[in-house]
Amino acid sequence: VYDKLATNKVDLKSQKVDLSLVSTIETEADAFDQAESEASYLAYDWGDEIIGAYEDFRMKYNLDDYIVNGSTKYLDEVTEVLADALNELETKADELGIDPNEIYNDFDDLKQRVDNAPSLLKDAKDKYREVTSYTGMPDFWN
Repeated sequence: VYDKLATNKVDLKSQKVDLSLVSTIETEADAFDQAESEASYLAYDWGDEIIGAYEDFRMKYNLDDYIVNGSTKYLDEVTEVLADALNELETKADELGIDPNEIYNDFDDLKQRVDNAPSLLKDAKDKYREVTSYTGMPDFWN
Protein backbone atom coordinates (compact mmCIF):
# COMPACT_ATOMS: atom_id res chain seq x y z
CA VAL A 1 0.00 0.00 0.00
CA TYR A 2 2.83 2.40 0.87
CA ASP A 3 4.52 1.72 -2.44
CA LYS A 4 1.50 2.94 -4.32
CA LEU A 5 1.26 6.15 -2.24
CA ALA A 6 4.85 7.06 -2.89
CA THR A 7 4.30 7.05 -6.62
CA ASN A 8 1.34 9.47 -6.30
CA LYS A 9 3.33 12.19 -4.48
CA VAL A 10 2.56 15.76 -5.46
CA ASP A 11 5.47 18.16 -5.62
CA LEU A 12 4.31 20.89 -3.18
CA LYS A 13 7.22 23.17 -4.04
CA SER A 14 5.69 23.97 -7.41
CA GLN A 15 2.20 24.49 -5.87
CA LYS A 16 3.36 26.71 -3.02
CA VAL A 17 1.45 30.02 -2.63
CA ASP A 18 3.18 32.90 -0.93
CA LEU A 19 1.08 33.54 2.22
CA SER A 20 2.29 37.14 2.54
CA LEU A 21 0.86 37.83 -0.92
CA VAL A 22 -2.57 36.60 0.21
CA SER A 23 -2.31 38.76 3.33
CA THR A 24 -1.44 41.80 1.21
CA ILE A 25 -4.41 41.15 -1.07
CA GLU A 26 -6.78 40.80 1.87
CA THR A 27 -5.50 44.01 3.50
CA GLU A 28 -5.49 46.03 0.29
CA ALA A 29 -8.89 44.67 -0.78
CA ASP A 30 -10.43 46.20 2.35
CA ALA A 31 -8.76 49.55 1.62
CA PHE A 32 -9.80 49.28 -2.02
CA ASP A 33 -13.44 48.59 -1.07
CA GLN A 34 -13.51 51.71 1.13
CA ALA A 35 -11.81 53.94 -1.47
CA GLU A 36 -14.00 52.54 -4.28
CA SER A 37 -17.16 53.14 -2.22
CA GLU A 38 -16.20 56.75 -1.43
CA ALA A 39 -15.19 57.48 -5.04
CA SER A 40 -18.46 56.04 -6.30
CA TYR A 41 -20.46 58.12 -3.83
CA LEU A 42 -18.63 61.29 -4.91
CA ALA A 43 -18.87 60.50 -8.63
CA TYR A 44 -22.52 59.43 -8.76
CA ASP A 45 -24.32 61.01 -5.81
CA TRP A 46 -22.62 63.48 -3.52
CA GLY A 47 -20.98 65.62 -6.22
CA ASP A 48 -24.39 66.33 -7.77
CA GLU A 49 -25.82 67.07 -4.31
CA ILE A 50 -23.02 69.59 -3.69
CA ILE A 51 -23.59 71.30 -7.05
CA GLY A 52 -27.34 71.47 -6.38
CA ALA A 53 -26.82 72.88 -2.89
CA TYR A 54 -24.37 75.46 -4.25
CA GLU A 55 -26.85 76.52 -6.93
CA ASP A 56 -29.61 76.79 -4.29
CA PHE A 57 -27.25 78.89 -2.18
CA ARG A 58 -26.39 81.19 -5.09
CA MET A 59 -30.06 81.65 -5.95
CA LYS A 60 -31.01 82.37 -2.33
CA TYR A 61 -28.04 84.68 -1.77
CA ASN A 62 -27.72 86.23 -5.22
CA LEU A 63 -25.02 88.69 -4.26
CA ASP A 64 -23.91 89.25 -7.87
CA ASP A 65 -27.35 90.50 -8.88
CA TYR A 66 -27.70 92.46 -5.65
CA ILE A 67 -24.60 94.49 -6.45
CA VAL A 68 -24.80 94.62 -10.25
CA ASN A 69 -28.49 95.54 -10.45
CA GLY A 70 -29.05 97.01 -7.01
CA SER A 71 -28.66 100.51 -5.60
CA THR A 72 -26.07 99.87 -2.89
CA LYS A 73 -23.10 100.76 -5.06
CA TYR A 74 -24.70 104.15 -5.86
CA LEU A 75 -25.08 105.24 -2.24
CA ASP A 76 -22.15 107.65 -2.49
CA GLU A 77 -23.58 109.42 -5.57
CA VAL A 78 -27.10 109.69 -4.14
CA THR A 79 -25.69 110.83 -0.80
CA GLU A 80 -23.73 113.64 -2.42
CA VAL A 81 -26.76 114.98 -4.31
CA LEU A 82 -29.03 114.68 -1.26
CA ALA A 83 -26.45 116.27 1.06
CA ASP A 84 -26.18 119.27 -1.26
CA ALA A 85 -29.98 119.62 -1.38
CA LEU A 86 -30.32 119.30 2.41
CA ASN A 87 -27.57 121.88 2.98
CA GLU A 88 -29.28 124.27 0.60
CA LEU A 89 -32.63 123.70 2.32
CA GLU A 90 -31.01 124.36 5.70
CA THR A 91 -29.47 127.59 4.39
CA LYS A 92 -32.80 128.77 2.97
CA ALA A 93 -34.60 127.88 6.22
CA ASP A 94 -32.00 129.85 8.21
CA GLU A 95 -32.47 132.84 5.90
CA LEU A 96 -36.20 132.65 6.57
CA GLY A 97 -35.60 132.13 10.28
CA ILE A 98 -37.48 128.85 10.45
CA ASP A 99 -36.63 125.28 11.37
CA PRO A 100 -35.80 123.09 8.30
CA ASN A 101 -38.15 120.46 9.76
CA GLU A 102 -41.02 122.87 9.06
CA ILE A 103 -40.16 122.75 5.35
CA TYR A 104 -39.23 119.09 5.17
CA ASN A 105 -40.63 116.80 7.84
CA ASP A 106 -37.91 114.63 9.47
CA PHE A 107 -35.14 116.86 8.13
CA ASP A 108 -32.91 116.14 11.15
CA ASP A 109 -33.30 112.37 10.81
CA LEU A 110 -32.55 112.41 7.08
CA LYS A 111 -29.58 114.74 7.57
CA GLN A 112 -28.13 112.41 10.20
CA ARG A 113 -28.58 109.37 7.91
CA VAL A 114 -26.94 111.22 5.01
CA ASP A 115 -24.05 112.23 7.26
CA ASN A 116 -23.60 108.58 8.29
CA ALA A 117 -23.86 107.22 4.72
CA PRO A 118 -20.09 107.25 3.97
CA SER A 119 -19.46 105.09 7.04
CA LEU A 120 -22.33 102.78 6.08
CA LEU A 121 -21.00 102.48 2.53
CA LYS A 122 -17.54 101.58 3.81
CA ASP A 123 -19.02 98.93 6.12
CA ALA A 124 -21.11 97.52 3.25
CA LYS A 125 -18.06 97.33 0.94
CA ASP A 126 -15.96 95.72 3.66
CA LYS A 127 -18.63 93.09 4.33
CA TYR A 128 -19.11 92.47 0.60
CA ARG A 129 -15.38 91.90 0.17
CA GLU A 130 -15.35 89.61 3.20
CA VAL A 131 -18.22 87.55 1.74
CA THR A 132 -16.72 87.34 -1.75
CA SER A 133 -13.34 86.40 -0.31
CA TYR A 134 -14.82 83.72 1.93
CA THR A 135 -17.22 82.21 -0.63
CA GLY A 136 -15.11 82.62 -3.75
CA MET A 137 -17.89 84.60 -5.41
CA PRO A 138 -16.70 87.11 -8.02
CA ASP A 139 -16.27 90.73 -6.97
CA PHE A 140 -18.51 92.97 -9.08
CA TRP A 141 -18.24 96.09 -6.92
CA ASN A 142 -15.71 98.42 -8.50
